[in-house]
Amino acid sequence: MNFRKLFIFSVFALVLLTSGCERTKEQWQFERKIILPKEARPLALAKDEEAIWFSDPDYFRLYKIDLNGKVLDSITGIQRPMNIHMDKETLYIPEFLTDTIWQYKKGKTSPLKINKRPQAPAGVSVYGDTILVADFYNHRIIVQTPNYSYTIGKQGHNEGQLYYPIDVKLKDGKVFVADAYNHRVQVFDFDGNHIKTIGLNEKINVASGIALSTNELAITDQENNRILIFDYQGKLLQILKEAIFYPTDIHFDKGMLFIANFKNNSISLYGR
Repeated sequence: MNFRKLFIFSVFALVLLTSGCERTKEQWQFERKIILPKEARPLALAKDEEAIWFSDPDYFRLYKIDLNGKVLDSITGIQRPMNIHMDKETLYIPEFLTDTIWQYKKGKTSPLKINKRPQAPAGVSVYGDTILVADFYNHRIIVQTPNYSYTIGKQGHNEGQLYYPIDVKLKDGKVFVADAYNHRVQVFDFDGNHIKTIGLNEKINVASGIALSTNELAITDQENNRILIFDYQGKLLQILKEAIFYPTDIHFDKGMLFIANFKNNSISLYGR
């Protein structure tokens, strides 16, 4: 092999090696588990700077822990806290059994005013002055802004219809709904028009939690003990199974993926 051919071969091999490393780097990999306080049943997660809040509906409480599982704060007496959300140092807590949304800041709890009363709120997300509530038994999403409030969806199984929604998120003016017992995620525009459905081909069994990053959508496939990672066009990118036990929520933060293992007393951490 002459020098020119050797040089071309070396460059080609380097490109392949680099591309392979990049592909490997882009894949989520299990790193470790955070073991939670005794008998905790983590349903949902919210990141508070370097700490994590999780709701524990079976024991009517919430815990704030560091990344080693040490308890930093707690809230008790909430009647089945569900999918929580953190925004501007305030923790928002849907109380399933009393149809109430609570806001918790600096050790004080107060009710959040919702113009349309939910029946068993299962999830809440707050983005400044925009509030989204997964209204579980009414099979709809409540959207509230300073100027108006309205609902998205009604009971059913067709596109645009919901069947026990549990989680809801907002990104780039689009509303993402964990349409739990239709086993899918639905995407709506901010006016409530159906845009697309994600996860229909993956045989999801209870889509209970969703998380949004810059380029990816993560869905908890609760009964199948796995996490599905999609792009925003609905293409499946990766399936996560290692150290995942009955996942009910997922959260992206600073290049990490946090997964609530409801039946395993732990939070699994994935990285890249």
